Formats: sequence, structure tokens, C-alpha cells
Amino acid sequence: MKFKADDKVKVKESFWKIESDVYLNDNMKKLAGRTLEVVYTNGNLRTKQDDSNDDTVWTWDENWVELYRPTITWETLKWKDVVVNGNGHERMVLGVLNDLVFVSYTDDVEKTCNPNHKQELKNTGYTIKQPTPEKLELTLDQIAEKYGVDVTNIKIKK
Repeated sequence: MKFKADDKVKVKESFWKIESDVYLNDNMKKLAGRTLEVVYTNGNLRTKQDDSNDDTVWTWDENWVELYRPTITWETLKWKDVVVNGNGHERMVLGVLNDLVFVSYTDDVEKTCNPNHKQELKNTGYTIKQPTPEKLELTLDQIAEKYGVDVTNIKIKK
């Protein structure tokens, strides 16, 4: 199973068109595009119904959802994120305390440099390394449906 409890997953648009043995109901279709929290994975992927306090869970086919990877910002920076200085050297975030960021040395992630204020890091050219998105694989039929064109009228350029 590729997902674990507490992961955030995003329900794929038109997920119900992906063949599955998992029971699907119309209420689940309303969650297309939503981000849900994985509750547990005991042979099946189960999520909270939505972000309400309702304890109802939904069972999903793993192909109906994808791991949610939000854009990391200075406000959401946390442990194990990576910042990059102007020379391209990466440092792991070892901790964040209010506006102070504790980063590792570039060559040793187990040693801490001096803490820096977030604004100081930004002013000296640091950026936040974003997670690499997974490759998106689509069929020509899926592309045709998304753009409302006949599949014979699609030409893929490189």
C-alpha cells in the first residue's frame, strides 16, 4: 500500500471513470478535487469523509487518489524541508521556532548552523526547494475528454 495513516490525498477529478472493484456512491463524486486525510490502510485505503468532524470514513481505490503535495512557503516551512542558497547549496531544515529557522550545514545534515530569521534567509537569496511532482500519465482519450475534442484531432508536440 503506497499511502499511510495521516497522509493527505487529493481525490482525482473524474476518478469514477477509473475501473475498480471498490464500491462507489454519488456522495463520493462530490469529493472530486478535495483533499482528504488518510485514516488507516487495513487492506483498503480509507479516509475521513471530509474536513468536518464527521467520523464517517470512505473506502477508496488507490488509483482514485494521489498524494497531496502542497507548495511549501516560508509560513509552512517545517522539519526536513530543504532551503537552497544563491549558489545552489541545499540545507535541510532541522527545526522552525516562530520566525527562526534552524538549518543544517550543506555537507552534514546532522549538524546545525546558526539559526536564521526567515526574512534574513529570503534577503540573502535562499529559496525553498519544492517536492518533485510525480509524472502524470494520461491517455489520448483522457486528454480529449478534458478538452472536449475528438481524439483524432489531437496532435502531441514535444
